[in-house]
Amino acid sequence: MTGVTRALVAIALSMPAILWAQAGTDHSRPADQAAHSSTVAVGVPLDSLAEQTARLTARFEDRRVAIADGYRRLGTDFPGMGEHWLHPWALLSGRIDPARPALLTYANLDGRPTLLGVGFVVTTRGDSVATSTPGWPDAWHEHSGLFADESGARPGNPNTAGTGTRVWVLHIWTRLANPGGRYAPDNWSLPFARVSLAAPGLVDAEVGRAFSLAVGGDEYLRVVLTDAGLRVEANAVTTDAAITAARGEVVRIATRVRAARQVRADDADALRATWRSLGEGLRAALGPGVEPFLGSPAPGALRLRGAKPIEP
Repeated sequence: MTGVTRALVAIALSMPAILWAQAGTDHSRPADQAAHSSTVAVGVPLDSLAEQTARLTARFEDRRVAIADGYRRLGTDFPGMGEHWLHPWALLSGRIDPARPALLTYANLDGRPTLLGVGFVVTTRGDSVATSTPGWPDAWHEHSGLFADESGARPGNPNTAGTGTRVWVLHIWTRLANPGGRYAPDNWSLPFARVSLAAPGLVDAEVGRAFSLAVGGDEYLRVVLTDAGLRVEANAVTTDAAITAARGEVVRIATRVRAARQVRADDADALRATWRSLGEGLRAALGPGVEPFLGSPAPGALRLRGAKPIEP
């Protein structure tokens, strides 16, 4: 078994067995099942790949079509990314196929599942680089090889000193515009879209993370801190109190924002200040180990199910 095959199999094995059983229909399996590093879109400019992918994946706007094609949900609903839906055979093919990406991302918007974008996966070995891959390396981010860890990835510019197989993911936001860039892993307009609000024109990560506390991000944060061994019985009350207080403040801001149907500059400032205050409280309660969880969505969050409505 090659290193590339091992890495892709490791990703695949992170899928619950039931997903393999559900996805094992012949029509969803590409003819070439062997894991390899060749791509369909070799040498194509990244923006051209994005446009082609947006056109060819429009059929998956109806999530039932994606399910019928073999895609299955894996992991949590990340506050700034949504749900990841994985196609096992597209993953194992190792190809960049704009008609069948390895990943689709969805979130419930306006009461229905909504396609947000797609993801592609490539692997490298040791100090090799995927120079012919569209957008390499700046648009790609590395992670551990388990899609449960997807949002804990590190962007761009790989460290080529290692000798193992490395797994890289490219996100393309084909449906929901991303103020951070079309290929950025996190889209902090998503928390606003969940409640049918347009994000502020220059929304930053702190503003988006804060607003997410009102639409499920508070439970996400509790889960990842617990899974990381940071939130334990001894500090759970203090930790939960800090998160609950921050959510309460965000709900008050969000109620004002929804009434005005816009996010004003002072609202964005208040959200940013709330996130920073929560960070200070969590650092005091949990120590420096909490730092990674105040940045990009953290690895290992597997239990959050859906977003909560904004309510006091």
